[in-house]
Amino acid sequence: MKKKKSKRQKMVPVLPNLFTTASLSFGLLSIITSIQIAVFREVQDVSSEWVYRKFWLSAAFIGIAGLLDLVDGKIARILKSQTRFGLSYDSLSDLVSFGLAPSILVYVWSLMDSGKPGLMVVLFYVVCTALRLARFNVQFEAGNRSGFVGLPSPVAAGLMFSPIFLLSEFRISPDERMMWFYLIAAPFVGLLMVSDVPYWKSLGFRRMNTFNLLVVAAIIIAALITNPEITVLLGVYLYCLAGLVFYIVRQFKEKSKASEDMNPKEIP
Repeated sequence: MKKKKSKRQKMVPVLPNLFTTASLSFGLLSIITSIQIAVFREVQDVSSEWVYRKFWLSAAFIGIAGLLDLVDGKIARILKSQTRFGLSYDSLSDLVSFGLAPSILVYVWSLMDSGKPGLMVVLFYVVCTALRLARFNVQFEAGNRSGFVGLPSPVAAGLMFSPIFLLSEFRISPDERMMWFYLIAAPFVGLLMVSDVPYWKSLGFRRMNTFNLLVVAAIIIAALITNPEITVLLGVYLYCLAGLVFYIVRQFKEKSKASEDMNPKEIP
């Protein structure tokens, strides 16, 4: 006879999915907030203070979704409760929170007046997010878990929403320069997600001892509490650029080595 599972055994597989649900919910909150801005700004005479506050909230919701997405994966690994259902559910949640939510936010922020080019770049970004998540699922099931191939979708969403997060805090209105920035940045970030550029799953924190890890964690938490807008922007852009620079340097080294192998120096 099969033994009845205890409450703890029943809750172990559910706990990571609860965090995934919370991440999805914050992604949906961001979408709803962005739609509110677009609607009320057109039909009502709302104050600029209200608009900036709503933009800040919409961006913050995506950031919270990213933190929850990080936690649900960690919990699943710690509890050894990774399942195909959890992987699929997490990817669907990521598509909403890090694909649809930032693209709608960016479109409402600066691309609504850009016409078809603005619509095209946000659609391209969403499609690239879906392709990146689908490829991640296939690679994960194949056992490739050492690192990310292509820019992770939460970081890509951070590249999209963090400028809005910062500018709305300082009450800076988007202008034509911001429109052109996103017309170029959105497809570039989308291409990074589906590229072969490798990115790290961890930044060497596992090699630190407990005390040093606590010090780093204290610094990060203090920075997020006091200056969340600047901290998020610097974090995601430095992570993105570091991976890209290391990839380009490695490509040059490999080409140089291949050239030397094809043309060995003659021994006198």
